[in-house]
Formats: sequence, C-alpha cells, structure tokens
Amino acid sequence: MTLRLLEDWCRGMDMNPRKALLIAGIPLTCNEAEIQEALQAGLASLGQYRLLGRMFRREDNRVVALIGLTEETSLAVVPKEIPGKGGAWRVIFKPPDPDNEFLKRLNEFLEGEGLTVAEFTSALGYGNDPFDLDQNLVPQVGAPMLAEALDEALQPALQYLKYRKLKVFSGSDPPEPGEEGFDSWLFHTTQMMKTWQVSDAEKRRRLLECLKGPAFDVIRVLKINNPFITVPECLQALEQVFGVIDNPRELQVKFLTTYQKAEEKLSAYILRLEPLLQKLVERGTIEKEVVNQARLDQILAGADDRTLRRKLDLPEDGPAPGLLQLLTLIKEEEAAEDEEEALLQAGLEGNFT
Repeated sequence: MTLRLLEDWCRGMDMNPRKALLIAGIPLTCNEAEIQEALQAGLASLGQYRLLGRMFRREDNRVVALIGLTEETSLAVVPKEIPGKGGAWRVIFKPPDPDNEFLKRLNEFLEGEGLTVAEFTSALGYGNDPFDLDQNLVPQVGAPMLAEALDEALQPALQYLKYRKLKVFSGSDPPEPGEEGFDSWLFHTTQMMKTWQVSDAEKRRRLLECLKGPAFDVIRVLKINNPFITVPECLQALEQVFGVIDNPRELQVKFLTTYQKAEEKLSAYILRLEPLLQKLVERGTIEKEVVNQARLDQILAGADDRTLRRKLDLPEDGPAPGLLQLLTLIKEEEAAEDEEEALLQAGLEGNFT
C-alpha cells in the first residue's frame, strides 16, 4: 500500500499527513477495544495519539485505521508493524523530508555557534552569494569547521539508520534455529545498549524488534500496564521469567507465598506475580490449560481484599479470565476507588473551609 491513502485521508480531514499514521491489515472481526489494546502496546514510544477513524478496504478484505499524532515524529521511532489480532498490522508513515531535516540540524549547529548561513559560507571562502560555491575556493582553515557542521547535522540520523540489530530471542527451550539462549542474548543486548547513543524510546523499539514468542508476550503485557516502561525494567522482567532455572518445588512455594504488599495496588501485585507463574508454566509445573485458573486462585488468596471475587463479579464455577481481561477489570475497579477517594477528600476539605 502506498502513502496515497494516508495523504488523501489527511487532506480530506485538513490534517498534516506527517502527524498521522495508517494502520493496515486489521481483521474485520476486530472491534475498537481490541484495536485500542494493540495500539497501546505497539505505539507507546510515540507518546500521545488518537484513533481518528476506520475504513474497510475491499481489495484487502481488511480494515485500515487512521491515527492522529500530537506532533511530527521521526521515522526511526515508528515501528514498521505492530502485533495485533490475526497477526502483524502494518504501520504506514510519511517521513519528514530528508533535505529539510538536514538543513534543520545544520541551522541548529550554526545557531549554537552564533553564525548565520552567509557568515558560514564567507568563512569557507565563498562570496556573498551562498549558492555561488566554487569547490576550488574552499580554504584549508574552513574544512574542519565544515566537517564538524556536517557531523553535527548527520550523526543523529546515522545513529538511527545504521545500527547492528540485536540477536533474536523468543524464550523457547531449546532455542529455535537462528535464536539465542537467554544468558548469551542478555549479555549481547546489555553491551549493545551501552554503545547506542539514541533515545530511550529508540532503544526500547530495538529491543522489541528482536523479541518474539513468549518473550515478546511478556513485554507486551508490561507495556500495556506501563507504556513508558524502561529498557532496564524490560530486561529485569525477562530475566525473572527466562533466567537461571530455579528448583521447581522452591519456585512453586515462592509463587504460593507471594502476597500483596502494604500500599501496593492490586494491578502491581498481579504483574509482580506473573513472572513466577510464567516460570512454572515454562518448567511444566503448571499446565498451560489451567494457567488462568492458577493465576486467579493465587490472586484471590494473596490479595488483601477478601471480597475481591464479588467486587469483580467473578462466578465461582465460571472460567477464569486471562491476564489482560483480569487487568482490565482490576484497573476499572482501582479507577473507581481512586475517584471515590478523591470525592471524599474534596468533601472533607469543603467542610473545613
């Protein structure tokens, strides 16, 4: 798919196409809540965004969605695709004009040096016309300055465009062909992160780029709960799940004796419990078919609130909700409690004024 649909759609809405994305490949059966969930996990590095509309494309038998951004962004931080229902969804983006980007960085450098373009070209031996560039007139004294200016302008872009991709890790045991075991993958990833002079958002994007399977699922769940999770936090979570093999019996005891801490939100407790549960599934101690029930049983046993099942309207004999569904229920309950507490506090303050 070309950029034409994105450009035409934005023109019809009187929008800047560089402040928008097109998400393609969405199945017809995907509802808005499922789209929002995929966007929250896949576009977290872009900051604020808004789902502006959806359109059915007959030729693909799929839906495309228009996403509005608050500001223009860099091609380097926009993912090529995001995981969603039915497989990967393509992300279509109109990048900034490379010439404008270069001139912007060059002007920023000159401004920092207190120079104008005319003064810069004059210092290099050119005349008053900055477009009258005779290469034979460039003096030796100006060459280092020109090299520095070009380096300042181009280096940030090169950091994004030219980088060695991380090795692939999925968490499969044994690793699939072309994948790394966890210890060697973690060492290589940690070293590469130290050498990259890019933003934290870009580092996180590169980390997600190399993950697949169970490892990707772990970080995807964490990103839904915390869109701005850091790379060290991601690596720590992966180490908890896929790191050194613990004694299965000790691991099970640790899982069954992990309780909600004082002042700890229930959603935070669940995410703290999840790596232990995934380890037990990985070791075969808990079957995948009963993982949701095992999670729910321990949450009900370890939570401070003994009326949790009734609050969340979970039937005794019904199927246990999955992790994402459970987190949604609990987040809604926590939001209602926070709102009630804020109203109560406002009422108390009103009584004393």
